[in-house]
Amino acid sequence: MNTAFLQVVQDRKLANELRQVADDFEILDFFKQYGSCCFAMSAMLARILSEKGYAARVQGCYAEIKQNNGVFYIGYKGFVHEQQKEGHAVCIVDEQYLIDFGLGTLRKLYAEDFSHALACEISGVSPVLGNLDLDSGATITWRTDWISPMVSMELEHQLAVVERILIGYYDFQKNRMAYLIKKLFTDKNNSLAQPGLVSRVIAVPQTRRQKQDSELPVLID
Repeated sequence: MNTAFLQVVQDRKLANELRQVADDFEILDFFKQYGSCCFAMSAMLARILSEKGYAARVQGCYAEIKQNNGVFYIGYKGFVHEQQKEGHAVCIVDEQYLIDFGLGTLRKLYAEDFSHALACEISGVSPVLGNLDLDSGATITWRTDWISPMVSMELEHQLAVVERILIGYYDFQKNRMAYLIKKLFTDKNNSLAQPGLVSRVIAVPQTRRQKQDSELPVLID
C-alpha cells in the first residue's frame, strides 16, 4: 500500500505502527470492504492503537475538499448520497494527529485514485481539526462546527460488527506467515483457473463477507 500519507507523522514509532496497520488492512481487503464505513474504520483503528499504548479516540466531524471554485463535502448535512447517512468520523491520536481511514466513498464519487487514507497534524484552531494540501492541488479540511448526531448512534450500532471484524484481524496477526502463504497460492491458483471455476471458488468465502457488509451499509462520506 502507498503509505506516503504518513510523511506528516513526525513520531517515527507511530508512523511505523500506522504503516503496519495500513498494510494489514490492505492485505485483508478492509479498505475495499469497509473503506466507505468511516465510523467502523475509525473505531477499529482507535482500538488497535489504544492497545498499542496510544491515546486514540474517534472524533465526529465533516470534511470539505476545495479546488479552484468547487467544494466537495464529506458527511456534511444535506450533502449525502443515496444510502448514506450524514456525518464523518476520524481517529485522533495523542491529540496531535488526525488519521482518516474512511475515505472509500471519495474513490467512488470524487476520484477513483484518491488515497485510501490520510493523516495530518491537529490544527489547534477550532473549528478546524486539520487541513492538508493534496497532490491534485486541492485542499481537504476536517471541521467540527457541525457534527452529525448520527456519529454516536452509529458507533454504538456498529460495535458488535467491529468486534467480529477485529477477530479476523487479530487472527491474522497471530498467523501472518501462514495467511500470506495461503493467499499467495490461492491467488496463483485462481489466476490459472478457468473463469467459470474462479467464480465458484470465490463464491464460498464471499458469504461471510456479504453478511458483514450487510451489517455495515454505506453510511457516510
